[in-house]
Formats: sequence, C-alpha cells, structure tokens
Amino acid sequence: MVARSGSPLAPAGSRRLLHLACALTLLLGLLCLAGGPGGPAVAQEGVKRGFAASTQRARASAVTEVKTLPVVRPEFPVPNEPNMLFYLQRSTNPNTVIYAARFREDGTLDPNEPVAAYWRRYNTTGERLPLKMIEDNFAFGVRTERTDDPTVFRLYVVSYPERKATLRLVAPGRAELTVPAGGRQMRPIYAYIDVDESGLMPSVRTVSVMGHDAATGRPLVERIQIE
Repeated sequence: MVARSGSPLAPAGSRRLLHLACALTLLLGLLCLAGGPGGPAVAQEGVKRGFAASTQRARASAVTEVKTLPVVRPEFPVPNEPNMLFYLQRSTNPNTVIYAARFREDGTLDPNEPVAAYWRRYNTTGERLPLKMIEDNFAFGVRTERTDDPTVFRLYVVSYPERKATLRLVAPGRAELTVPAGGRQMRPIYAYIDVDESGLMPSVRTVSVMGHDAATGRPLVERIQIE
C-alpha cells in the first residue's frame, strides 16, 4: 500500500470545516457506496478529529444507458489534463479534483504512486494545487495496492477502502480505470455531486457518475439518491 503525504493543514473557517466534514459522504458516493441502496451508513472517520457525524446513506441507485453523456454544469470548465483517469465536480463551485495516472520513463505505471489527485482551482486562476493533508487523508485522496500483475493496481478512495476500482496499464503511457456499477464495469469520465447547503450542515442530495460500459463502450450514468 502506498502512503502519500499532504501539505500541512492551514487555518480555515468554519464553513471550510463543514465542507470537509461532508466530503467523506461525497467521495463515498463517487466510488464507494458499499452495499448499494439500503447499505450501511457512511462511516465518518473524521468524527474523532472534530467533525460532525453524518448518517446519510444511499436510498436508491440506478445505472442507465444514454445516447450521450450529460454535461451537468455546462458553465464549469472541463479539464484536459495529461493522463487523466477521471475528475470530480461539485455543485458548490467549479473547483475540480483531478485523478491522473503517473508513469515512469519507460511508460509503465509508477509503482510508488500510480495515481495522483490534485485540484484545479477554476474559481480563481485555474491553477493546479495539491490536496491539503486533511483532504488527502479523509476525503479526496486515493491509495493504491499492488497486485501479482505489475500492470494492474487496486485503487480506493481513502474515505472507504473496502470498495476498490481497478487500474490497468493498457499500453505504454496509457492506463484505464474501471469501477463496478450496477453489475457492470464502468470506465468513469467524471462524477458530479449535488450538495444541499441550505442547512447548518452541508448534505449530499445526489451523486451522478458518468462513464462508458467497459465491455460495450455505451454511455452510462449511475445516479445515486442520498438520504
């Protein structure tokens, strides 16, 4: 298992802390809704570190074939990053988390860190910034595990390590990520998280994951209702 270090946590306002508190739920919706609808409640590791607990869980999940992948927020920039595997958008602002493969000079995946996660701060200059330590350790960070095949890695989001995706080298300098979705394998393109900020504590309304069926190439949308 590969551990990544993050930047020291800078002082942040209460709103920032609230958003990070619900980030575990957000990332669970992206890749890690173990058990599907009616499954276990979201585990909040951050509770013992001062975050409010969340009891949100998946109420329903459906995977649908569509003609073309929807663009949920056309006004948000669409990232075009080298070696990008997928990206994460939220309704709160256009800032985007990028997940990109990392390769060695010979085109093989870097076994020490095959995936990098970082911000594109589109609400300012679009600059690339690393995840902060708390984001990397409790929310948006990813970890990878080696397998017996040096071209294949297991990938999981730190907020829920039990659910794993598969990262596979398909050609020198090119990798593919697949995640289970409704009994199929999906190649995710991006995920969109709809956050309700009307209350004291931000909560997740829905999570949508857009991608292609790994077997047929057909566009798929997984919509997850959260309660």
